[in-house]
Amino acid sequence: MVDQNKRKFPRANYPCSLTIWQENNFETILADTVNIGAGGFLVYLNQRLTVGAKAEVKIDFFKGMSLKCFGSVLRCEENEKKLYAVVIVFEGLSESQIATLQGLVAKLMDLQNKKNH
Repeated sequence: MVDQNKRKFPRANYPCSLTIWQENNFETILADTVNIGAGGFLVYLNQRLTVGAKAEVKIDFFKGMSLKCFGSVLRCEENEKKLYAVVIVFEGLSESQIATLQGLVAKLMDLQNKKNH
C-alpha cells in the first residue's frame, strides 16, 4: 500500500459516478471511485478490463462539475469479493484540468479530515 504522503498526486475517497467507453467496446460502465487524484483513480468493477486498454472517462462531481478525458488501464486485479480493482491513469490532461482536479481533491481531503475529527 502506498503512503498517501508519498504519492505524486494525493488522493481522496469520493463516490462520484463515472462512465467508461472502452476501445472496441462501447458498453457503458457505471461505478463509484474508491479514490481519485489528479493522476488517476481506483474503481471496483464486476468485470475485468484489459491492462493497457484506452478508455474515455467522464466523472461527475458535485455542483455540476465534471471531467471528461482519456485514460488507460494501469492495473486490474481480482479481489476476494470477486470484484476487480481497476486503476486508470489520466492521459493528456491540460494544466488547467490538473489544477482543477488538485483543487477538488484538496477540498475533499479537507472535508474528510474534518469529518474524522
